[in-house]
Amino acid sequence: MLTIGHVLKALSDLDGDNVLMSKSIADVVIDSRKVSNDSLFVALTDGKEDGHNYVRHAFDSGAVAVIVDRVDLSGFAYLDLTDVNLLREQIKNVTLPVCLLVTDTLQALQDFARYWRDHLEVNVVGITGSIGKTTTKELTASVLSKRFVTLKSEGNFNNEIGLPLSVLGLNNKHEFAVLEMGFYKKGEIDFLCGIAKPQIGVITNVYPVHVERAGSLENIVAGKAELVQALP
Repeated sequence: MLTIGHVLKALSDLDGDNVLMSKSIADVVIDSRKVSNDSLFVALTDGKEDGHNYVRHAFDSGAVAVIVDRVDLSGFAYLDLTDVNLLREQIKNVTLPVCLLVTDTLQALQDFARYWRDHLEVNVVGITGSIGKTTTKELTASVLSKRFVTLKSEGNFNNEIGLPLSVLGLNNKHEFAVLEMGFYKKGEIDFLCGIAKPQIGVITNVYPVHVERAGSLENIVAGKAELVQALP
């Protein structure tokens, strides 16, 4: 099970047996409307929304901690994960719930997922393709779940945000994870594989889909091939 200690170790390399660090995390969410007791809320910022505007709502809904990249949030205790020496002092006195200050919340989400994946013995199936990857993911997960404890990425959680969230949904009981991987530009699938570390890869097909972003069919082929190249 995820704990506050896992977050601190992943994002600041801080070890310890502080009572706060043993606090369990129920789930990791980026939508404050999905926060429940003991959730970890990650305050992402994009062109439309700023998750920092929902920190108070997250705490009111039961979040045990919120990952932020600024501290102009009056009234909230925080731990500075960007300065491990300061963090060692802060953690002696802070109580939950708490804000966890990082340099970049999206990178923190990705780094945390990468750390967590490295600590799990799970078989990961990565699935990509121009057409049919979601259907293939669903069918693969359905078959595997008949015999193994299996997690599948929800909906279209197939990008630099969704895939880390899927990985953070894993626990020690899972035997397989079936993860969809989307592609828009060169290097994207390679990046996702660096987080998920699939041992099995499936490419459903390659068509000139999203060619306006990829640039050419050749780029799409090369991008999809990154899944194969990442396999052990």
